Amino acid sequence: MSKYLSSKTMFALAFSGTVIVAPSLTTEAAGQEFKLSVDARYDSGVQNPDGGTTEIIAYNKHNHSMYLINGDTKLVEKISLDYSKENAMNLKPDFSVDVAELIKKIDPNFVYGGLTSIAVSPNENVVVAAVQADDYTKEGYAIFLTGEGELLSVVKIGVQPDNITFSPDGSLVLTANEGEPRNGYGEGIVDPLGTVSVIDVSNSFTDLTTKNITFESFDRADKRAELVEDQVILKKDAKPSVDLEPEYVVVSEDSNYAYVSLQENNAIAKIDLTTNEAISVNGLGFKDHREKGNELDLLKNKEAKLQNENVFGIYMPDGISTYSVNGKNYIVTANEGDSREWGEEDTPVFHLNENEKEIDGNEIVFYDTVQYDGFENGKDYIFGGRSFSIVDAETMEIVFDSGSDFEKITAELFPEFFNTTNDAVKLDNRSGKKGPEPEDVKVGKIGDEVFAFIGLERIGGIMMYNITDPTKVEFVDYINTRDFSEDMKGDVSPEGLAFVPAEKPQLLVGHEVSGTVTVFDILAKDINVKFQDIENHSAINEITKVTQAGILNGVNETTFAPNTSFTRAQTATVLNRLAGNTNTNGIEWAIENNLMLSGTDQTFAPNKEITREQFAYAVYNYLVLSGETFESTTREKYNDDAKLSAEAKQAIYALQSKGIMIGSAKNFNPNNSLTRAQAAIVISRILN
Repeated sequence: MSKYLSSKTMFALAFSGTVIVAPSLTTEAAGQEFKLSVDARYDSGVQNPDGGTTEIIAYNKHNHSMYLINGDTKLVEKISLDYSKENAMNLKPDFSVDVAELIKKIDPNFVYGGLTSIAVSPNENVVVAAVQADDYTKEGYAIFLTGEGELLSVVKIGVQPDNITFSPDGSLVLTANEGEPRNGYGEGIVDPLGTVSVIDVSNSFTDLTTKNITFESFDRADKRAELVEDQVILKKDAKPSVDLEPEYVVVSEDSNYAYVSLQENNAIAKIDLTTNEAISVNGLGFKDHREKGNELDLLKNKEAKLQNENVFGIYMPDGISTYSVNGKNYIVTANEGDSREWGEEDTPVFHLNENEKEIDGNEIVFYDTVQYDGFENGKDYIFGGRSFSIVDAETMEIVFDSGSDFEKITAELFPEFFNTTNDAVKLDNRSGKKGPEPEDVKVGKIGDEVFAFIGLERIGGIMMYNITDPTKVEFVDYINTRDFSEDMKGDVSPEGLAFVPAEKPQLLVGHEVSGTVTVFDILAKDINVKFQDIENHSAINEITKVTQAGILNGVNETTFAPNTSFTRAQTATVLNRLAGNTNTNGIEWAIENNLMLSGTDQTFAPNKEITREQFAYAVYNYLVLSGETFESTTREKYNDDAKLSAEAKQAIYALQSKGIMIGSAKNFNPNNSLTRAQAAIVISRILN
């Protein structure tokens, strides 16, 4: 088996109930602009099936290096990205800092518990790491180092810091402090407050003080009731200040607001950094897996089969990121899911909110809602969304969710290893739990475009999406560099990601099980315009996409003839190719499925020019045949509506409603001949 599996994309058509996946297209064939490619690697030599090795990474633009934490070795390591081809696959640290020993010298009474996160100042060559105490009720530390590893200062922060970050303007450092009840629930057992620490570093990195922001303002009965009404998950009778558990924190581009993922609570908190107050906590709601596009594989039956199920996914994001579009803030979430398991098993204080049921011989893990508020009675809930989402930071409404993409893509590319876990290669092992488990998401800008990168903790690999327009998100690439010939070989279990916004953009990925860090190049694909007559055509991108996908060909090697009329036979052929039919005649297939209006005198008339309304009718019927559904509403009535034939009118407005085929200057021009360029535009939109 090849050590590195090539990246691919796919075009999937979702049917209600099941998912039909058309033959895959490589990312090159799909005509996407970028692809991920391995450029370098660091192997720490430390593996751990439970994770916790090379977890979190930060990029330092001041010296073009990456800094990483290794929970097993207790080290902060610095690795230069100025490597040569000769040593690229065998990177070595320039230096390591033993954080546990460093803090012991400053505070002999502090018992080191864990190294959890790291960040780099956007303004200076300064690094900060978050350290937890061994006693789960004690405060942690933020430790500031120069880029050369020299100690600057340490400052106490909240209990159990799990994530640390700088504000974009460099004036603040924030930590998300979980405050988990690790000894369980019971009388006399401490459940620490969940907090967010804010450290002002605007003047100096020494003599620092910390402001711990709590959620005590939500403890009032009426405030708590509002949270529950908004589907924030809270343990019954628990105060929000105690039960809310900050997992991850990011800061808006203007440095005015912090957004905090409260994973176990399925919520996001918003903090006003001008007043250091938590101003809102909003539930994310639940993912309806009965709906088309939200199919999943819930059964551990040794096969990859996605279908709709009567269950509701709890998004429960782990890593989050943020970006701005035209001054509007959005939050991007990796919807991993997480249960609560605290205390010693078989004791009165032990708590586990999982409910494992056997259905038709399949073990499925549901959320045990008995002890929790925020749910609806009579519904079954599962952990995680198996997706990534984009959230409007003002309304906290989800404006995009990737639906079943992750399982569709991994099922097609890795059918033998679908939903495997991260410490053993077992087909379908995680289907009854949380599937691929999106762990972290990072956002990066390349040119004028914005991309999201999502790591899949279980099967492994990185998903890449273009999120420039949150309402028109596009899949770009998926790469998996795990070696499935052994349980833990290659890159296993991506935990932390970092984007390198350099002239040569890269993505850094830390893998917590394999103990490896991989440097991925984000390569712009060389799209060679082989047709001499489209270089200045407005539809050049669409023509390039559909020809590279093999759906529509040129008239010869150098000529596409964009303004030449499209024929009825060509229409049948391209729709047949879109359907993935390789061994059937396109015309016979179109006739058999009643896709097209009849030609002259009830003949097919294959060489006759097809009109715009005839083409719309055929495309609509193809999409319906493929399982697509359309709303009956009309977006905008065409001025030449009276010229539309009765047979084609429904099809024309259905395509208009989804932006697949639209008119010009408020006219549809139904009887005009369709050009080859116009056909390419419509086909490109279908591929998207």
